[in-house]
Amino acid sequence: MGLLSRLFLRQPLAGQDDPALDQALERTALRIHAKLKDTRHWPGRYRASIAAALAQARHVAQGIPGPVHLDREDWIKDPFVHALFANAEAMQRAISASPTLRDFVAARGGTEVHALLSLKRDTRRGFGMETSGEVLRRDVPQSVVWFSDPHFIGPAATEAEARENLLWALFDRFLERLEVGIERIRAERDRLTQDRDAAQARLRGAPPERRPGLVTALNGVLKQLGQSAECLDPEHLYEVFDIVLSHPEDCLYLEQQPLALDALGVVQNESDAATVLNFVDLMERYQSPLCVVLARCRDVTPSSVTQRLGEAGHWL
Repeated sequence: MGLLSRLFLRQPLAGQDDPALDQALERTALRIHAKLKDTRHWPGRYRASIAAALAQARHVAQGIPGPVHLDREDWIKDPFVHALFANAEAMQRAISASPTLRDFVAARGGTEVHALLSLKRDTRRGFGMETSGEVLRRDVPQSVVWFSDPHFIGPAATEAEARENLLWALFDRFLERLEVGIERIRAERDRLTQDRDAAQARLRGAPPERRPGLVTALNGVLKQLGQSAECLDPEHLYEVFDIVLSHPEDCLYLEQQPLALDALGVVQNESDAATVLNFVDLMERYQSPLCVVLARCRDVTPSSVTQRLGEAGHWL
């Protein structure tokens, strides 16, 4: 376990059973290692760590707000939807141009889709005008919030199905962390293999007085190399699972970001002129935060090739 302790942050194990645990175990085995199900520790030794990751994925999927309705009427009357898009046309372009929604409608039919909407939120500081009673003030420091790069994830016909799709999309993020962790051990093994070859080369032809020190160094490298090989053995992968998936609530979670915005996206002090909107960010370790909300998209009509080419030309 010495190698694992150096490569990963060790934290106490947490987790609980979930009705979909068997499905999660099957999904994990298929993705992580072809021989995992043939080991003597499967699935018992893996249940706790996988259950913890699955429980957190479900907690996040159920905690994402929504659904909000993405249509022209709601862009006008719903301040939250209004804040996400510069205008109704931009909102409709995001829906029509989404390959995720386009493929879903083509395969399933219908014109209404539920899906997770994620966006990047940025804040720009500058100067603008402000009214105080009947006085107009110029060059007032302001912060303007705007959203960009909309993406739709896990489309479904109903909210319940969309949240279930989202559950597995989030669970797969934990599997990606496992893949990264295993790759880090492989990289460490490859580095140690090079160190072993270099140490053996130094030992060959070394004068007698230097050989004891070189042998000690080589034995140290061989010990570490043996540890890395053991970690990558399918019979011992549960050790990697225990560490990488410990405390999943610290790796993937939601964070509320209330902002008082006016109709132009300018940050205001909480007052009658501003609406406090509760945005929710999906926080993931080593990733930029994403503003997320479950969206109900009506009249999903995929844009034609001519329209998409025209929009691409416009942006270019």
